[in-house]
Amino acid sequence: MQIPAPLDLEQFPDSPYASELRRDFPDLLFTPALEKDFQAFHLERVRSRVRFFQLATCMLCLAVALHLIVLDSLPIESVLVGWLGLTVPVSLFLLWASWTSFYERIYLPVSRLALPLLGVVSAIGIARRVLAGHPDPFYFLTSYSIAIFFLGGQLFREALIANVLMILAHATTLAYAGEPVESVVYYTSVLTITAAVGAFVYRGVERQLRTSFLERGLMGEMAARDGLTGLKNRGAFDEHLPRMWQQGLRDRRSLAVLLIDVDHFKAYNDRYGHQAGDHALRRVAQVVQSFARRPLDIAARYGGEEFVLALFDMSGEYVQELAEELRHAIQALEIMHEDSPTAQHVTASVGISVVRPRPGRSFEGAVQLADELLYSAKRGGRNCVKMVDSDHALFTTGSFRRSA
Repeated sequence: MQIPAPLDLEQFPDSPYASELRRDFPDLLFTPALEKDFQAFHLERVRSRVRFFQLATCMLCLAVALHLIVLDSLPIESVLVGWLGLTVPVSLFLLWASWTSFYERIYLPVSRLALPLLGVVSAIGIARRVLAGHPDPFYFLTSYSIAIFFLGGQLFREALIANVLMILAHATTLAYAGEPVESVVYYTSVLTITAAVGAFVYRGVERQLRTSFLERGLMGEMAARDGLTGLKNRGAFDEHLPRMWQQGLRDRRSLAVLLIDVDHFKAYNDRYGHQAGDHALRRVAQVVQSFARRPLDIAARYGGEEFVLALFDMSGEYVQELAEELRHAIQALEIMHEDSPTAQHVTASVGISVVRPRPGRSFEGAVQLADELLYSAKRGGRNCVKMVDSDHALFTTGSFRRSA
């Protein structure tokens, strides 16, 4: 079986997933927006485990409470005001949260406080049982230590902190009560070794999970990208533009659509060959991509040698300046084109529509208007920019003919 070649992450300079894969996330943290998406992905993935863990914890706490009341003949009041009086209701709340529609919204923030609290309270309560000559419950803490890592829905850093607090609480309680040093060292060492093994394994598990999340996201992005240039493809642009339009309609902001066509590209392919043509398109695409600088902006390959830029909330004057920068940047690539009647190097024509979304207008109309202006620029000599603002003021800039 043929092994697929590894992805070249440099082909995705604007992808947050590729950026994190290149960085290798040594701190097990992504950028805030991506981290939020990952945590939602993680929580949904471990939901069944979380439910099992919380159910088992509740049943265990209730069993211990019954044991203390029935077999040890402790008054119900003393059990309720002790450590079980806190752990049982907290565990029941977490169990409820894991089974409701509020799971994604409340479980993780609540469990970040509740699971360390349960660990600390349980460590203190069990230390008191050890001091009273009942060491068997101690092994509940070792099980809880591993469960926090693999069943509690926590991420590595949070699970590690919960374990450290639990170990410190148990050791401090034993030492404060005068337990012999060798006994304190024994119990602390067992808990520390257990937590260290859990941390070592779980760190690798989370790292693999994060890598899988990034690769999955990158694969999704690849489906929306043009295979030759790495830009978003026509389908991705057609999906993105309506969202931009709705955003502009809500915020009363303008939307600029720039259609960019490489001049005389058929002649270029005929002269230099299709491989050289593909290379030229990739270089032009890199220039086009560099002008989509903000989250709502998008650069895409529209088809053949045609590219499109959609820019959010820019004045007509600024869009015109950017388009001129773009045209000059493409010409500055100095890709030789000896068969072009326009210039000695590859050039591009640009048609721009700047519109203010409102009822009665459509994003399709904005694209059509930019297409008409692109055709006008090509018909008028190429290597120029033609733009119309929503007030129908027409602007034309650029060079037209090749020097003799």
